[in-house]
Amino acid sequence: MRRTFAVLVMTACASAASAQVAWVGLAAGTSWEWQAPTAPDQNFLHSSEGAPTAFLAFPLDEDTVLRLQACDLPHVPVIDGEGWPGHLRGYTIGTDYFFTDPIGQSVISAGVGSYALDLKAQHPPAGVEGAKFGWYVGVGQWFRLSRRTRVTTELTMHHTSHRDSPTIVAFTAGLALAF
Repeated sequence: MRRTFAVLVMTACASAASAQVAWVGLAAGTSWEWQAPTAPDQNFLHSSEGAPTAFLAFPLDEDTVLRLQACDLPHVPVIDGEGWPGHLRGYTIGTDYFFTDPIGQSVISAGVGSYALDLKAQHPPAGVEGAKFGWYVGVGQWFRLSRRTRVTTELTMHHTSHRDSPTIVAFTAGLALAF
């Protein structure tokens, strides 16, 4: 019995010592909306509001992580000919693929999730707010600061099935910590 217990403890310690780490990260940046309904004469409408992101990533293998992410993306839908400022809050799950390069690690990411439209109005029009399906794709770079710290940059395109099918491109920079 003691040998079995000792073998189990040693096996658990060995696997924990060689295990990959999970990552938690925070980032902020800016965004542009592709062919925004409030600016039909522009291809990309830049938002003056920020685009924060938080994520938790779990390793699937040596170069792949499963990312759970929450993000806020500024969005101004046109309802009855009037722009209604708000934001899309995305809760997504996706996969990141890492490639080692001379300056750090390049990353390609993609995922799906729920994007909830939240208007800033006290009395928004009925039936406009709510969550809809969406997806994202992105590219980025992770720069090593220390063994467990990375500076992250990412350019991501989000597309949702809300009114006018918004497509928002966000550029963020942040910090990721291993635990």
